[in-house]
Amino acid sequence: MDGRAHLFGIRHHGPGSAASLVAALDRLDPAAVLIEGPSDANDLLRFAALPGMRPPIALLLHATDEPKLASFFPFAVFSPEWRALLWALARARPVRFIDWPAAHALAVRKERAAAVTPDATQADEPEVDAPEADVPPPRDPLEAIAKISGHSDGEAFWNAMVESVGGSPDVFPIIEAAMRELRDAQAASAVTLDRRREDDERREAFMRLQIRQALDTTDGAIAVVTGAWHVPALRTEHSAAADRALLRGLPKLKTTAAWVPWTEARLATASGYGAGVISPGWYGHLWSQADGAGRWPNARDLAASWLSKVATMLRTEGQQASTASVIEAVRLAIALAGLRGHAMPGLAEMRDATLSALCHGEEAPARLIETRLVLGDRVGQIDDGVPQMPLAVDLARWQRRTRLVPEALESEIAVDLRSEAGLLKSTLLHRLDLIAVPWGRLVDAQAGRGTFREVWKLAWQPEFSVRLAEALVHGPTIELAAGGAAAAQAAASAGVADLTNLVRRCLLADLPDAAQVCIDRLQAAAVDAADLTGLAEAVPPLVSVLRYGTARKIPEQAIVALTRAMAVEVIAGAVQASRNLDDDAAARWRAAIEAFDAALDLFGDTELLEGWCRTMTMLAADAATVPLVAGVAARRLYERAAASPEATAATLSRALSPANPPKAAAGFLGGFFGRSAEVILHDGALFAIVDDWLASPEEAAFLEILPVVRRAFSSFGATERRRLLEQVGRGAAPARPVAATVDEAAFAAALPLLKLILGIDDDRRS
Repeated sequence: MDGRAHLFGIRHHGPGSAASLVAALDRLDPAAVLIEGPSDANDLLRFAALPGMRPPIALLLHATDEPKLASFFPFAVFSPEWRALLWALARARPVRFIDWPAAHALAVRKERAAAVTPDATQADEPEVDAPEADVPPPRDPLEAIAKISGHSDGEAFWNAMVESVGGSPDVFPIIEAAMRELRDAQAASAVTLDRRREDDERREAFMRLQIRQALDTTDGAIAVVTGAWHVPALRTEHSAAADRALLRGLPKLKTTAAWVPWTEARLATASGYGAGVISPGWYGHLWSQADGAGRWPNARDLAASWLSKVATMLRTEGQQASTASVIEAVRLAIALAGLRGHAMPGLAEMRDATLSALCHGEEAPARLIETRLVLGDRVGQIDDGVPQMPLAVDLARWQRRTRLVPEALESEIAVDLRSEAGLLKSTLLHRLDLIAVPWGRLVDAQAGRGTFREVWKLAWQPEFSVRLAEALVHGPTIELAAGGAAAAQAAASAGVADLTNLVRRCLLADLPDAAQVCIDRLQAAAVDAADLTGLAEAVPPLVSVLRYGTARKIPEQAIVALTRAMAVEVIAGAVQASRNLDDDAAARWRAAIEAFDAALDLFGDTELLEGWCRTMTMLAADAATVPLVAGVAARRLYERAAASPEATAATLSRALSPANPPKAAAGFLGGFFGRSAEVILHDGALFAIVDDWLASPEEAAFLEILPVVRRAFSSFGATERRRLLEQVGRGAAPARPVAATVDEAAFAAALPLLKLILGIDDDRRS
């Protein structure tokens, strides 16, 4: 290779590598800088030096027609590539990326995904660019050196020798020699050519061609910044024809590129990022302490700066962290480094000193430090002058308007929908949810109970940028995209429950036009609905919106008409729908009609309530109705006073008579009681009927129904079960004559079985 090309093998996201690279660039003063990175993003490089560009940030490249087919290329403030880019821009030197375009990489990935799964057209998740070989591979010569030097592994050796000691341009020949030995050893082992190695060969061929082109068009030295693994391959002579042959016939897609925010947590190896580092926050601190020449401070200043930051964070969290403890921690970190033979205290020494002197051996605050400081919680920012996709621009506008700041760590906020600020926050988060950008997760929505309060958990993920790109097909603003996405989901859905949920989500997102589209679609689906259970389940959410309202405008008349039409369908078909159901279907239908019954009370339509009571009367009396549903109907009639106590007792007596199979009787009992024992505790007639029924079966029949009966009683609260037991122990029901004496011996013998039925022993053990 031409001697004017100077190759610098770096480790992605290493502060020591970055400092060494800056020192090497200052010494060489190249005429042009070439950097490993997607060459179809070169038009965006000029924005890197803008004042509002605050790493961690990333380049997002996605297929223009398939935004989900995407790759990220992250940069930290201490990434060598980022420092090289800023170095060149500050000196007005030509700078460009020289790796193969994402247009090829994404097309290859799409072809492979389709080959594995013929119906697949794209990968499930965006890929984070992580050249495996840029992280020391398994057969790393650094491992052997690490063992000799007393380090636990090659990673620890690299940190101690390169990342933690500041910049030295003389380190690059040593790194290249180590990588050459490793590549030669790998070649000699005759490792089977896999996809990763095939891609590396293509990438290296593309980079060699780019270097040749730069040498032809540039006078003076050229700096090539690339992953250390690639340096030997770029140094080795290859003909241009051979390199072009490797690239011939590669598939290609049209791509779109943009700068997007990234997070420190996603730079960590723990996030699954192949080129990640163990401690992004620690590395960021190291870089912030370097001087203009890329040198770290002395051991005492470095330890003091980090441990002071740790103490400040602990105090913020309400922990004790005195100045004296910080001084002791600094001394301990320096002493540990000396004992371990390290020139500077590294993260391991800082951890040990923190745990001992500041956390007093307690793991909980130490884990908090790991999350907040070692991994880091910062989210990058993009300068306003950088071209962004329309949805990203609109989201930034909303973020400023609502004062919601993207954060990597999960945080909780409570919003009051009666205030303009709270309503705006809620509206934004609900709209983002409709376009599959779940920045906020709703954990408590008391607005449905009249308090107009919502509690959200917020956590920003870099992948949301891809979701925004995908949502562009629905509109260029958050409002239009959310409305368009809702309409598209409504058009693709035939399920009544799904459409009802969409109506509710549109109303919460303050999208009345989209809500009306969903209402129209729901009305059409309800007419043809064969699933009466789904239809019954769809009524309560609509009634809840009408009863409690929202802080947004709602098409009230349309919802009232739709709710009434759906309720009429449920009432008309309930008897037929309650027959010939298996256990799972019966349980679902029972829950649906209970919620439907409660919703009708809130809806307040007298005609509907009268019709529903007539229907429940038929359900309770119809021998073909599944017992679980018949029991629910009988109880609701009793609670509504639509059936007298005498009539209800007669219904219960018939259902629990010996003529009925024990399992059917137990099912009726479970439906009748529901989740509350109050009806039997306060009604002597009903208590007597159930008491007599439980005492009447023969032993074999009783053992058969026992599990079902116990399941029915298990839905009661612990207090209710104990009250039932006490009442049985007294030998009386509330309205029955009390026996003069109680057979204590017989009761004591039966007590274990009663506890088993009521589940009281389980409660006490818990």
